[in-house]
Amino acid sequence: MKKYIVTIALGLCLPNLVFGQIYSYANLAKYFSTTYATGTARMQALGGTYSVLGADVSSIAANPAGLGFYNRSEVHLSMAQQNSSTSSNYLGISAKQTDALFHLPSLGLVLAGDPSSYNKWHGAFGISYSRQVVYTQPVYVTGTNNRSSLLDSFIEKANDKNATGASLDGEYSPASNYADSPEAAAYQAYLIDPNPTNGGVPFSRYEPNLPTSQVGEVVNSGALSSWNFSYGASYMDKLYIGAGLQFSKITSTTTSNWTEEYVGGRYVAAMNYRENLVTNGSGISLSLGMIYKWSPNLRVAFNFQSPAYFDQVNERYDARISPTVNGIPSYDSNGVPIIITKVKPVYVTPNEFTYQLTTPMTLSGGLAYFFGKRGFLSLDLAYVNYPGMRVSSSELNSSTNQQFQDKHNGQIKRNFESALNIKVGTEIRVTTNWNIRAGVAQFGSGYSSTYDGIDRNSLQISGGIGYRTSSFYIDLTAVQRTAKDGFTPYSLKNAADYSSAMLTKNNLQFVLGGGILF
Repeated sequence: MKKYIVTIALGLCLPNLVFGQIYSYANLAKYFSTTYATGTARMQALGGTYSVLGADVSSIAANPAGLGFYNRSEVHLSMAQQNSSTSSNYLGISAKQTDALFHLPSLGLVLAGDPSSYNKWHGAFGISYSRQVVYTQPVYVTGTNNRSSLLDSFIEKANDKNATGASLDGEYSPASNYADSPEAAAYQAYLIDPNPTNGGVPFSRYEPNLPTSQVGEVVNSGALSSWNFSYGASYMDKLYIGAGLQFSKITSTTTSNWTEEYVGGRYVAAMNYRENLVTNGSGISLSLGMIYKWSPNLRVAFNFQSPAYFDQVNERYDARISPTVNGIPSYDSNGVPIIITKVKPVYVTPNEFTYQLTTPMTLSGGLAYFFGKRGFLSLDLAYVNYPGMRVSSSELNSSTNQQFQDKHNGQIKRNFESALNIKVGTEIRVTTNWNIRAGVAQFGSGYSSTYDGIDRNSLQISGGIGYRTSSFYIDLTAVQRTAKDGFTPYSLKNAADYSSAMLTKNNLQFVLGGGILF
């Protein structure tokens, strides 16, 4: 079965998930387009103000003009320990989930020209690998719901398509144990039933007035990474220009488990609904940059980052519903009444789909003021055009693809607005070899001001130290980032019948980096 996934019962709780909404390709476009201040340990300590500083491996991906500052070659490696936690409040109950991951945020090589051959122009070539985002944000919510169950969303879907028991049977293959929709899977698992009078709508569930103990857990893994190839040149050590290509890769897996226990249930004791979404894609983008030394102390910079175009984003979605029953009244093949005490899990038919994704354009500008050799203060501003994101699918026929674009690109235009990222950093030379650094950054959420009441802007605070000689350097950095978000496990037509969780996301990362100059 091959079709694009219009909705998923659980939101899968992607970071920056739209509060009060469920999964859509507009949300996925935003998810795969959101980045933060990454790069070398030094640049992360400086709040990510890499557009104006130069002479750092981060310049390869961020502003290739910075390569023009190199007069020696360099090889660099950074390692990081990322600790992520999410605090939630759902139905008045607070909970917390944590996760940790070791990864390599950046590695790179810069090859500079021979200084003895310099004339008015000289330059350097750089190649690097960088991880813009590591998907590790876990979520855990729990509470007792006295108004609804996830099963109610399946009931609404069955009612909306005027299903019958026979039609849902037609969506199920006993040989494979696959159902073509979540509502058909719930029906085969004896969790929802048609009207006994006509065998159709309205569907219902057993003992709907019982309190429902709900537990949701979401695990994310993967990364948005890129290989970067850039060249930067200097004209008389005053004007610096550069260009680069980025070959980006999306690898993302999100698994959600939603468990319900029906307190005092006579027929159904509990059920678990598990979803899995795996996404992979490759894209390409272009960067152009400029840095100008206005004076010996003042630098200004500009950088253009084109949208990344992902020609094939491949996704695979699957789900499973597992009931726990106390005793379901039914009939055998001869019409004799029986009690069913065991029901096997039922699977939703796996779905694979390929679509195209265009991420937003980013325009950056920066200023840096140098206090001689004692240090500097730097500022970066980045404008991110989130409404410019686009999705489409060449897998669909022309008319269906147009409907796909109209729906999801329309959501992008309505739900998102351009964002401004503000980053400030400073470095102070303590001794000939030792430096201390600090930075602060605010990343605009990109959500429309009329969308909901959640302020999703991210605040990042960083600091670090560095030791540098004429032949090598070592840097150590700590980065703390916090943001608010929301998670709606399912939605119903009556907003009073379902609830959303408020989330507070925290990420603490320790980065150790080093390099050799030659």
